[in-house]
Amino acid sequence: MKKPFSTPLSKLLFAFAALPVATPIAEAAYYPDFRKPFDFSLVLANNSIDLQTGNNKHRVSLDRISIEIFTLIEPRIQFGFISGSSNLSLDNDPVSTGKSLNGYHAGLAIRSILGRNPQIGFHANYIYQETKNETTRQTTTLDWHEWTAGTFGKITLDQQLELSVGWAYHDVDARRRAAGSSNQTQNLKLATGSQGRLEIAWLDHSNGRVGLAVQRGRYQQVEFRFSRKFR
Repeated sequence: MKKPFSTPLSKLLFAFAALPVATPIAEAAYYPDFRKPFDFSLVLANNSIDLQTGNNKHRVSLDRISIEIFTLIEPRIQFGFISGSSNLSLDNDPVSTGKSLNGYHAGLAIRSILGRNPQIGFHANYIYQETKNETTRQTTTLDWHEWTAGTFGKITLDQQLELSVGWAYHDVDARRRAAGSSNQTQNLKLATGSQGRLEIAWLDHSNGRVGLAVQRGRYQQVEFRFSRKFR
């Protein structure tokens, strides 16, 4: 009679079976408290963006629903990620006019905050976006790379009302591809320029925040933000 686990194969299978149990035990030994503080936001944004290719200008109407999560481990420099759904329309384009392109966006972000009240800060992020409209005769895809950097200053009044004024620079590099009854590829860029930004937010006493931001310029934006810090 053979002894159990006497072959190399049976020993290997046993090791893989024990791995899911051993891993949490090892992690608990090295990291007894793995819960870390973070800042969670639900963001609803309506954007109006001027893109161009050569001398042709295109107005993009873009709606995004995003989830943003930032770590709060370091008080001055915080890292986060962004993900959500996108819906847009592209004007002055024979292939895309009158169509709704739907898809997703995802990216990484960093921000730095100095001071208590008032505060000054810096933020930057990168977002990749892909939207598509597909029918039996035509498929239109818009791939989108977006870089943003900006500064801001904010002040809190009466511990509940927060006012913020800032500046932001956006760079958008997009490619529209059409396949089917019409086959075309077109590159689009954001017309250069900086955007001014104004935000007002209401703070509650349980680390919650509700904000409204308005941004003007070639990258116009109206944004509603619902945030809460978990510590």
